[in-house]
Amino acid sequence: MSLQITPLDAPLGAQVAGFDFASPPDPETTARLRGAVDEHLLLLFRNPEPPTPEQVTGFCESFGPLRPTLADKSRLPGFPGINRVSNVNVDGVVGTGGCDVVTYHSDLSFNPPLIEYLYLDAVALPSSGGATKWLNLVAAYQDLDVDTKARIDDVGVVYRLRDGLDFGGYFKATDGAALLADRTCISLVQTNPRNGRRSVWPNTGPDFAADVEGLGADEGAELLAELFAHCTQDRYVYEHNWSVGESVFWLNTQTMHQREAFPPKQVRELRHVNILGHTDPRQVA
Repeated sequence: MSLQITPLDAPLGAQVAGFDFASPPDPETTARLRGAVDEHLLLLFRNPEPPTPEQVTGFCESFGPLRPTLADKSRLPGFPGINRVSNVNVDGVVGTGGCDVVTYHSDLSFNPPLIEYLYLDAVALPSSGGATKWLNLVAAYQDLDVDTKARIDDVGVVYRLRDGLDFGGYFKATDGAALLADRTCISLVQTNPRNGRRSVWPNTGPDFAADVEGLGADEGAELLAELFAHCTQDRYVYEHNWSVGESVFWLNTQTMHQREAFPPKQVRELRHVNILGHTDPRQVA
């Protein structure tokens, strides 16, 4: 079957049909999927069952090197690029993320290059809740007024893990204290190097502390909060209610995502992969 890419009836996203995870994509297919995610920001694959870890790894590595999660207790044995996002532990692998709402964020590495793409698929689901929402940050940037764009177009944000992060309960890292010294500076406005499209990236998620370069703490926090409120309007949101087997692949640098809460006594298990890509000039500096 030939590859078919159909836009979703949503502010972002497209569904892919005719793709088989049983084989890593060839260069032509990879190029087409890369172009599609550049255009639509998110790709949805409705698989009849979850791909195997080997298939997940092969698919993701066709787009770039994998960056194992900082939450090292949740990495799958033999597949360090895949981590278990779950409220349960299985075969000695600790689930990470809990069952409460995980507010809008993009995933970060604190050393270059950026995590450009993310992959997530559904292995087990609760009877209710646990939807994932994504934001179209390209559209959010386009809708900003001229003065705001001029104010933020050449601004960097310094990110680090926030103080008081629960490394044992929520973020399952073996040596969390060693991670607290890591930090990175990333552009507040991200530019896709392949098509030039710009996005606003106020990444004030639950794990991070963020300081705007050139601004005091209060002024920087106010700017990020203002941009965050703008970006999280309903007009930019795609909400996905999962089915087992589905995979979603998206452009991390031009979206943010949020996990909705679900019943704590029910199992939700997804698999997550970080994929490296282009380097933000500020990270290199």
